[in-house]
Amino acid sequence: MIKSAILLFLSCFLLYLPFSRVPDFFDSETAPAIIVKEALGSGTKIVAVYSEFGKEYKIILDSAEYASKIGEKLELIYELSNPQKAVVKKFWGYWLIPIELAWSFGGFAALLAIAYATTHKPHPSAIAEQLKGDDAPKKKYE
Repeated sequence: MIKSAILLFLSCFLLYLPFSRVPDFFDSETAPAIIVKEALGSGTKIVAVYSEFGKEYKIILDSAEYASKIGEKLELIYELSNPQKAVVKKFWGYWLIPIELAWSFGGFAALLAIAYATTHKPHPSAIAEQLKGDDAPKKKYE
């Protein structure tokens, strides 16, 4: 039971991934961006700068991850209707989102534990009732 439940869950999760990404994987565009350090607000931030139709856009990046990569290029994915809402196109962060993984696998583990607890050791009276072998009620016109 556990192996088939895990296989079913992973199949559904992998089918769910391409259709749930924001921006949409199938209808979005990609653009090269350059990582730069820039003064924004009350300090300096690391941003990715890219342009679409001659207009420049910026997205704020994680300082800890991109501090050593200033000046490098990376690929962003965005929707044409909303180019200011772009994300870095990478496996961890676009395809696999930590909070989504935690909730998905946590919910699966909880439901699997409930299913296992309710079917693992049935009460002896339930086993006796099943072994008694009463036929199912017949339909009206049989």
